[in-house]
Amino acid sequence: MLLGMTVSRHSQQQTRPSQTVDAARIEAALMKIAALVADDPGFTPIFERLEAELDVAVKKERRLSEAQRRARALLTQKAMRPTNSATCSKEAPLPYRSRSSR
Repeated sequence: MLLGMTVSRHSQQQTRPSQTVDAARIEAALMKIAALVADDPGFTPIFERLEAELDVAVKKERRLSEAQRRARALLTQKAMRPTNSATCSKEAPLPYRSRSSR
């Protein structure tokens, strides 16, 4: 163990990304790392991790997009269902008719 060394403040703080990480950002990073890997194979683990993260991000975006499509279809289907208007018509049973139509 090294004596007299202190841990820097930066390493003690957890940093959070200021932007959301989506497939487009991961793909952009992957392209930058690809250029580094072409010159130095030492960057290969980073490249492979970004490939895996890109795969996960794309699947997540597809899943969310598909869920959103299904939700919109469900809402459209619900809005198009015929309503039961018998309670407002003259064919409705007597207790449901308004007093003005009796």
